[in-house]
Amino acid sequence: MLALVLVAALGGAWLTHRGQPLATKLLPWATAVTTGALAGGVYWRLVLFDADAFDRAEHRRAVRARWRRLETALVWAVTLSSGAYLVAGTTAPVPGFGRPVVVARTVAVVACWYGHRRFGDARTNHRKRALRAGVFTGSVAVIAGFAWLETATTTLDWVVRLGHVAALAVWLGGAVWHNFVVLPTIRAHPDAAAAVKSQAHAFRRHLPVVIVVLFATGVYQTGRLVGYSMTALTGTTVGHVVTGKLVVLAALTGLVAINVKKNP
Repeated sequence: MLALVLVAALGGAWLTHRGQPLATKLLPWATAVTTGALAGGVYWRLVLFDADAFDRAEHRRAVRARWRRLETALVWAVTLSSGAYLVAGTTAPVPGFGRPVVVARTVAVVACWYGHRRFGDARTNHRKRALRAGVFTGSVAVIAGFAWLETATTTLDWVVRLGHVAALAVWLGGAVWHNFVVLPTIRAHPDAAAAVKSQAHAFRRHLPVVIVVLFATGVYQTGRLVGYSMTALTGTTVGHVVTGKLVVLAALTGLVAINVKKNP
């Protein structure tokens, strides 16, 4: 599922920057993927992770330790990818708030993450949670600025693009958490499986909304790119990529349905 989400995101970057150099396609993809994974992962950590569900403290510590390592990697990946994107990932400066927001909020993400790592053990849980919420808020703001840089046309286009990337972030963050936190924890601590899986089920309830948002915003963006005729979808390279993204979304939806049926 994670691989399919990454492929779909790459297709979106190719469509937005079609006709431009390869680096101009890959840098926004890397920015969207890393920022989305961080925002979605922190959302899981703040909202879906329930430490009280674990009977043993070592299980709680194991989940937290895995997430801390993953969070560190994602924070630096966001910093590097967004910095490279701002330097070389656009062909011309885009007016508006996009660039300043991406810069300012990327700095804020790093600052909040550093504060949490540096002072977390010495502060109250409330302050630790506030610092992590700062990482989440900064990540969302980076996504908002990124969406503006990718559209910079009308408010509606920006909102649609923001919704599309935000939905991707939720799905991507859940997939990253599942692959790099949930599964390793279950393998290392089989007796913690029930508590971890219950949180995975909580995330699964988000997916119907994510799928609807991705589909609706994707349809709007498709109309802006090529229109809605079958000729445009089957007779052009852009149409082929759009069709490929629809196939990937259908495959992801099928995987979710199968998982729900197997694990009600």
